[in-house]
This record gives sequence, structure tokens and C-alpha cells, in this order.
Amino acid sequence: MQPSLSKLRLLALAAVVVLAAAAVSSGDKIRTVRGIGTDGEITGVGADGLIIVVGGETKKTVPLIEIARVAADKYPELAKAEDAWALGAKGDAKALQDAEKLYTGLMKEGAPAWLRVVVQFRMFKVYADSGRVAEALGAYLEMARASGRLVEGLKLPSADPSAGEANRAMLKKVDAALEGAGDKPYVGELKSFRAGLILQEGSSEDVAKVLKTALASEDPRLRQPAQLKQLELLVTGGRADQAAACLEEYGKELAGAYPADAAYWRGRVYQEQKRNLEAALAFMRLPILYPTKDRQRTAEALWRAGQAMEAAKAPRVEIVKVYTEAVQQYAGTAGADSAKKELGRLGSAK
Repeated sequence: MQPSLSKLRLLALAAVVVLAAAAVSSGDKIRTVRGIGTDGEITGVGADGLIIVVGGETKKTVPLIEIARVAADKYPELAKAEDAWALGAKGDAKALQDAEKLYTGLMKEGAPAWLRVVVQFRMFKVYADSGRVAEALGAYLEMARASGRLVEGLKLPSADPSAGEANRAMLKKVDAALEGAGDKPYVGELKSFRAGLILQEGSSEDVAKVLKTALASEDPRLRQPAQLKQLELLVTGGRADQAAACLEEYGKELAGAYPADAAYWRGRVYQEQKRNLEAALAFMRLPILYPTKDRQRTAEALWRAGQAMEAAKAPRVEIVKVYTEAVQQYAGTAGADSAKKELGRLGSAK
């Protein structure tokens, strides 16, 4: 039995409705933090954010800072990553890990600039908050290359004083980025970050140029590394009493921001002042509280703790325990090698 003409018309109308609905639901989508949705085709990234063409002709720019979610037909994994990232931003650590994997998968060769910027913008805070400074800098620089205004207001994290090789590599990247940058919006932030790197890895001449200004800075990301550098210069320059005065002045601030480094330099100050038991206690904070933060520094702290204990006439068995911990737990470090020599001298080589 053939369907009636009216039934055919109804079927045709239903098909049109379905196709129209599909047309509305397809395409790229941007939703802002205020719940405003924009559908169309994302065509690029501009000075202020993502560019989306609406209705095939109207261009609209949506600032990155205002975007809550992005979805794109050509990149279905992006929506999944965005949903996971949203959960991670609320404290779901597993979701944040999933988001990072999904975002990383999107950063393939040939990925459009707008997609790379979305990923870097999302991950910048994750990198910065977790102390992954080199990755945070990489994300920052890629966004800055797309548009200097995209990174306005973003703050780079402080470089880890113990990450020598990574800091030197970052310094080269920053120097390259600053060449010809003129007065672009990110120049001030990069210069501040560079000053912090100079304090860690620069020549004595460069450090001297930066130190005075950095110590007076209101930015703790610059001031605190400068304080650590000042302690290092005073102690290694034989001015332990001046270093002790500096510790009194800003030791509490450093203990909050760089607890392991603050403990180490407190130990060095006490050791220079022949306050040997106090030095040993300060050095032992590193293996007890921060055993994996910097293996080289922690091994050296154990060796110095043993030296201080010997100077204080501590029981031999306790001294041997400290040297042995350095050798067994931090093999391959200079501190472990020094501790092994001490064990050999004491007749307790391990």
C-alpha cells in the first residue's frame, strides 16, 4: 500500500526539521563564563581572543579570559578536554590529569594557532601552580607570540633556585623573546622573570647589577630569590655575621616561600659562626622535610650536618648514620661522594 500524499508531506517536513536541527547543532561553539553561547566557525586568534565567524559572515572576538568552554567539529577531543579541565579547576585532580592528556594530544604538528593558544591558556595556570616553570614559560611565550595582549595580567612563577640547567635554558628563551619586543605588553613581566633567572645563573657582574634593584622590589617573585642570592654571596664571601642579620630581617619570609633553601642557608650561617649543633639541626631539616626537592642540595646538607656534628663532638655512631644516609639515599651526588670519604676516614666505609 502506497503512503498517502499527506503522509509524504509530513515525512518530508520531519526530515527538514531534523536537518535544520542538525545544522543548528553543528559547527564550533564558544560559551562564556556568563553563560553566553556563540556558534559558528572559529577561524583564528586575534589580539584579544578567539575569532569566530557567525552566520558565515559576522566576525566576533571572544576574550580568552571570558571563555568557559570551547568545542570544535574538527577537534572532538577539545570538548572532552574542556569538560575535564572544568572539573579539575574545581579540585578534581584526576580530571585535571585527564585534561592535560587530552590537551597534549591536541598539540600535534599542524594544529591551528587558535587551538594551540586555547590549550596553552588552559594549561598555563596548571603549570604555574604546580611549579613546572619551564612549561609555564613555554605556554606563556606561545600565547605572547600569537598576541601580546593575550598574556596581559598573567604572572610567571618564580624559577627554582636549584634547577640550574633548566634555568639557563629558560634564560636563553627569554633573551630571544625580548629581542625586538619593544614595548609589547609582556615585556615588563619577561624582564622581571629574567632578573630572577640572572640572580640564579648570571655572572657575578650581572648579578651585582640586578641584586640591589631586586632586593627593593615589591614583587616577591623577584625579591625573595634576591634575598637567597644575597645570603649566598655573604656566606661564601666570609661575611656570616652580615648574613645572620639578613636572616633576622627576612628569614620568616624566605621560610614561607623557599623553606628548604632557607634552612640550608641558615645552616651555612650557623656553621660559619661555629654554632655547630644549631647548624646540624638546620641542615637535617632538608632530608627530613624535603628529601626529594633537590637531591644534590640535600646530600650536601647531610654531609655538612655530619661535619657540624663532628665539630660539636657528637657521638660517633650518630655521625656515621648521617654520612651513611647521604651515601645510601643520594648516590651519585657530590654530597654522597664527600660523605663516603668521611666514612672511610672514620673506618665505616659503606
